[in-house]
Amino acid sequence: MKKISVILVLTLALSVDFSYALDLPDDALRLLAEATVESCSICAKQELEKAFKIMNDRFISGHEIIADENCRFVKVLSGGNNELSLTCYPSDTFMKSIKNDERPPQVVFTFYTPQKRLIGVTDKDYTSKEIADGYDASQPGARFEGRIRLIPYKYGDGPTYNYFKQTNKLQIHCVVLQLKPVSP
Repeated sequence: MKKISVILVLTLALSVDFSYALDLPDDALRLLAEATVESCSICAKQELEKAFKIMNDRFISGHEIIADENCRFVKVLSGGNNELSLTCYPSDTFMKSIKNDERPPQVVFTFYTPQKRLIGVTDKDYTSKEIADGYDASQPGARFEGRIRLIPYKYGDGPTYNYFKQTNKLQIHCVVLQLKPVSP
């Protein structure tokens, strides 16, 4: 019985899908960057479709992303929209892989609270008041270690995200599970 319990606990622990923050899908983000300068509208649409297909496989509901000392969350400079970005994006390697006139998409993780809601996000996917208050009390540019979980968004371009071509912004919907301020 003890062996069965251990196996069950290990199975449950391994079933949570997670990645580290520096594991963003560079191939999809590169396609979004290419689409910003593509003069052929049909070609740009095809690049976006390829990017969305990759992101649909990677940015699934329930997927957790961990930010640690190698790549931290950062409070977006505007600060008022419950948005976090990453210190490791865009990486030097990513920037070298795109052409001079291409722009990397801005990647933000947006979370919601009862005070800052979005139609299509359920109450169970709200970030706790304690975490939201800590975020609100921090200055724009503040850095954090922590963990987020991607949440479903039925009005998105993908299962958990929206892409805004005009501003080249990839908004990934999430709930913040843990957020610990750290020194830069």
